[in-house]
Amino acid sequence: MGTEYVVYQSKWKQFGLSLLGVLMTLASLFVLVGGLVEPQYVVALVGLIGLLFFGFCTVVIIRQLFVGKQLVVLTDEGFFDYTSATATRDLLIPWDQIEKIENKSLAGQTFVSIYLRDPEELFSGLSTFQKKAIAANKRMGFGDININLQNAKQCTDAQLIVRMDAYLADRS
Repeated sequence: MGTEYVVYQSKWKQFGLSLLGVLMTLASLFVLVGGLVEPQYVVALVGLIGLLFFGFCTVVIIRQLFVGKQLVVLTDEGFFDYTSATATRDLLIPWDQIEKIENKSLAGQTFVSIYLRDPEELFSGLSTFQKKAIAANKRMGFGDININLQNAKQCTDAQLIVRMDAYLADRS
């Protein structure tokens, strides 16, 4: 193909997630304070856990809002996935390692699910967390790599699959 295809995150969708994160953080803070005012330590603990979790996620989401993050990069040699915490990031996935690409869904979310010929060799440099997440996805019937384009700008799962298939066809 000779060109690189990049899928970027949508700033508006990321902004919406940021607002939701701020609301959840504030709600957790309210629960925490309520549990401390009237000594209900279980409620306070739930509030603290929510505050830490949603606070951390909100910081990450807001930071991504200003970065202009690339989600997927397709090149002549292969592709890079930056869509999630378990993504392969800067690990190039060569086109000749791809066995199958399909659209899968779970709980109302859709994914581009990619099955590889020799994932153990490719994933040898990934963290233990990433390897365990990949294994869990495979046990649920998903591929080795699962790309979620929920926050993508002007690219659907079907459009990405068509682009990936075109790169695969050029390799044949």
